[in-house]
Amino acid sequence: MRIANAQVLTIFLLTLLSVSQANGQYSQSNSPGAVAASRVVPLTIKIVLLGFSNTDLNSSYLTSGINSIPVKYQQVLQGPINTGVMFNFTYQYVYERPNSTLVQSFVQYLNSIVKEQDTSPGQPPPGFANPALNNTGTRVNLVQNYFYDANKVENWLASNQTLFGTVPVPGYTLFIANLNATTVPSLSYQEYQAYNTKCPAICVSGVTARPHYYNRTSTDPDLSLNLTRHYMTGWGGTGRIYYTDLSAGTSYWTNELPIQVAAGARGVNLSTGYGRIWAAEFVNDYIFGAVYNLFSADQLYPVTYAQSYKFQLFVFDNRTGPEKAKGPKISTTLNTTKVQRELAGLLPFAKVTVTAKFSDVASYPQLAAVVANATTKVKDPALSIPIVDARLVWNWLSTYGQGHITQFINVTHTNSEYDIPGFLFAFQGNYTFAFTFKENIAFSERPGSIGGVALGDMILVNQSESTLTAGNNTSYNEPGKGIGFTRVATHELGHMMGLNHPFIYDQTEDFTNSVMAYYPDSNTYSQFDKDTVLRGINDELLIIAQDALAATGNSLINAGSISAARLQAEASGSLFSPGLVFGLIGLAVGVAIGVLVGFFFFKKRKTTAAVGYNLCPTCQQPVRWDPVQMKWYCDRCQKPV
Repeated sequence: MRIANAQVLTIFLLTLLSVSQANGQYSQSNSPGAVAASRVVPLTIKIVLLGFSNTDLNSSYLTSGINSIPVKYQQVLQGPINTGVMFNFTYQYVYERPNSTLVQSFVQYLNSIVKEQDTSPGQPPPGFANPALNNTGTRVNLVQNYFYDANKVENWLASNQTLFGTVPVPGYTLFIANLNATTVPSLSYQEYQAYNTKCPAICVSGVTARPHYYNRTSTDPDLSLNLTRHYMTGWGGTGRIYYTDLSAGTSYWTNELPIQVAAGARGVNLSTGYGRIWAAEFVNDYIFGAVYNLFSADQLYPVTYAQSYKFQLFVFDNRTGPEKAKGPKISTTLNTTKVQRELAGLLPFAKVTVTAKFSDVASYPQLAAVVANATTKVKDPALSIPIVDARLVWNWLSTYGQGHITQFINVTHTNSEYDIPGFLFAFQGNYTFAFTFKENIAFSERPGSIGGVALGDMILVNQSESTLTAGNNTSYNEPGKGIGFTRVATHELGHMMGLNHPFIYDQTEDFTNSVMAYYPDSNTYSQFDKDTVLRGINDELLIIAQDALAATGNSLINAGSISAARLQAEASGSLFSPGLVFGLIGLAVGVAIGVLVGFFFFKKRKTTAAVGYNLCPTCQQPVRWDPVQMKWYCDRCQKPV
C-alpha cells in the first residue's frame, strides 16, 4: 500500500472514530496536577419540544447560561480526574405546539399502537399491578394504564427526525414531550390527589386514574426468560436520539411526577410569569440529565486503546449435586458469541475475542475452600437473601491480595494486547455476592448484594440457582426458563471498557436501550455507549500525538526508522490494521510524513496499560492509569502518584 493511500484511509478512520469529526482545538497546561493536554470537542444538542409553544415556558430563561450548561469537563470517576476533554455545547430549540401537524401526527401514531391494561390497587403478586399506584384505602379504586411500545415510538421519531429540521452532526437530538393537552390519556393532579387521600371505612365514590407509560419486553439471551418492563417514561439509544415524556407516569422506578401533577403538587400556576419560569427549570432538569448521562458521558475507568482485546471468562459451578442434576447445564448459562458480538461493536477498531472455560468449583480445591468460607449466613436486608462475601473471593484471586489469578491467566496489558479476566459463579440456592461494607453497588443498605462488579483488574459475576431457574417461580410462570450470565457479563465488561451506568446524574436515563442500564434489561450497548468509547479512543490518540509532537526532535527520524515504518504501513491490509491506527497518530500530529511518525512514536514509546492525561506532581511528566494497581503511575519516577 502506498503512503498516500494509507493517509486517505487514515482520514476515514479518524472520521469513523470521532463523533466530533476531529474538529477539536487544543490547549496546553503546565500547572502541577493539571491536564497535560486538552481537547475541546464541539457537540450540538438539538432539543425538540413536542406539545410546547415558546410561550408555555420562559424561553429566554431556558436558554440562559445558568440553565443551558455551555461546557462540561469529562471525568474519569475512578480517580477522579478529567480526561483532558472539554465538551463545548451548542443548543438548538424547536417548539411544536400541541395542535401542530407534527404533534398531531405523533399522537395519532401513539393512539394506533396503544394497549390498555387495568389494575386494581392492592393487587398482590404474582398478579399484574402498577407499583406506583397500588396502595389500598385511597379514593382511587381503578387504574387504567395505557402502554406504548417504546421501540416503536423510538423508530417513529427516528424515521421522522428530519421533519423537525436538520439532524445535528456532530451531536444528538433530545425529544421532550408534554402530551397532557392532547388525546393521550395522562394522570391528572386531581387523580393524584385522590390517590393520596385516605378513605374512611368505605369509599363512597371511586376515582379512576389514567396514567400512560412506555413498555418493552426483553428475553434473556441464555435461558429465554421473558422480562416485561412496563413503567418507563422515556426511551432511546438505538441511534443518537433520546425521548422523554414529561406527562407520562408516575413510575415507581424513578418516583418522578408528571409535569401537570408536579405543578399542582407544588402550587404552581403554569399560566403565570413564575409558572413559565418554573416550567423552564423543570424542562432544563431533564435536558441536564440527558446531556450529562448520555450525550457527553463520563468514563468509569479510562478508555484504553489496544490493537487486540482478549476477554477470558472462567465459569465455576458451585451448586449442589441435586441442583446440577435439575439443570440448567452450566455450559448453557453463557453465550460467548453474543458477548463477543456486542464487544466487537463497541470496539470496531480492534480484534476482539471472548473465550470461556466451564468448570466445577470442586476442580479447584483452594478456590472451593475460599468460596465455602465466604458463604455466610448474613442476609441482604433489602432482599432477605444470604450472601457470599465477594471481598474474600477477590482477595484470593487479585494480585493486590494473594494473587491466585495466575493459576488461570497471565494478564497482559499493552497497546498490542489487553487482557480482561472474568470470574463467574453459579451459587447454590439463592446465594449472591455482596460487599459487606464499602463498594456497595446495588443498595444503600449494608451489606448490599450485587449481580456483578467491575474491579479494575477483573470482573466478578454471579447467578444463583434460583435465578438460573427463575421461570419456575410463580411470579414468572415460565417453567424451564431463567436468567443466565450473558447480560450481566456484558454489563460488567462494559464497565471495564470505561462505560458508566446511564443514570448516575439523573434516574430518568435508566430508561435507555443499553446493557449498562438496569431497568430495561437490554442486551446491547447503546449508540451513546459506542460513542463514549470511540470518542474516548480518538481523543486519547490525538492527545498522545500532541504530546509526541512536543517531545519529538528531528534526530528521532532516521533512514532505518522510516524504512521500518514504511514496511509496516504497506503491510497493512485492512482498514482497522495497526499500521493505520499508527497513521492516525501521525495524521493528528500533522507532520509531513504522517503515517511514519505515528508508527515510529508507537514503536519508541514504552508499552503501557493506558495513556495518561494528568501530570506527575514530582517531575511534571504525564502519568498513566494502571488498571492492575488501580492507580495513576509515573513512568519517569517509577511510582504511583
